[in-house]
Amino acid sequence: MKAAARKTILGTVSYVFLASFAGGAPDPLGVIPFKLDGKLMLVQASINNAKPVTFVVDTGASHSVFDPKFAKKFDLEKRRSAPTTGTGRVHVKMFTAAAATMMLNGVKIDIPEPWVIDLSKVPIPATAKGLVGAELFKTYVVRMDPEKSTLTIFAPASYRPSPNVPSIPLIVDGDKLFLEAKLEVPEGKTVTHRLRIDTGSESSINDEIARQSAEVRTSTGGGGLGENFASYSGVFSSIEIGPYTIKHFWGPAGPGPAIGMELLRRFIITFDGPHGKMYLEPTPQLNEPVPAPPPS
Repeated sequence: MKAAARKTILGTVSYVFLASFAGGAPDPLGVIPFKLDGKLMLVQASINNAKPVTFVVDTGASHSVFDPKFAKKFDLEKRRSAPTTGTGRVHVKMFTAAAATMMLNGVKIDIPEPWVIDLSKVPIPATAKGLVGAELFKTYVVRMDPEKSTLTIFAPASYRPSPNVPSIPLIVDGDKLFLEAKLEVPEGKTVTHRLRIDTGSESSINDEIARQSAEVRTSTGGGGLGENFASYSGVFSSIEIGPYTIKHFWGPAGPGPAIGMELLRRFIITFDGPHGKMYLEPTPQLNEPVPAPPPS
């Protein structure tokens, strides 16, 4: 297939797109369809060969998580652990459970130490029984395609990326995934920050530097584990992620720099954690404006 190069400036977004070759891709281990609830990805997962149930795919979860009522059905031994925190500011009671096996449409994921956390106050569908966490992304190469609503799983040893698809470093730090991006706010002032990759968040960019924006609104922070808190949102002049630049968008100014699904959904992303790379292909959604927060 002939490769095509294209440079476009459309409103608030400029990017360089190099089309990839279709040939040469390895056979996947499995293709997992997902459904969207807002911007969150829901998949069907089976635990210890039981009937599949709904889980949320959450790269921001250091470990896969089971809701206590769901874990009780499997009579998993629970051990009290130190509390953890999420996007909220209050510590959350947490247990760990005995090792379990998760199956995603035929793809096996070993969960050495699942976390057991009450998810009843987390803004995910009530039908969700847990979170698919970092174990998936540390074990396999995972292609997230918001256009086809699929996660395609590859074996790291045989995976070969398509030629000409831009890549950036994927930083795997313990059980957390990060990328580095250049943020501009206010206009003319730039910083390069390490952003935690969080598909369990519907936000764009969360970074305290947004409080320095020329336009700031009060808002409610959190939206995940822990209680919500009073926060601020501001306008980022731009973000540069590899060769892509997105301009003028709102984002929360909470603690813990992170990138969520509002921006991640604008790319077909291949997470290659075992090799420390992340491949980015823009979708037509790249040019969509980021919604402003409601007026305070």
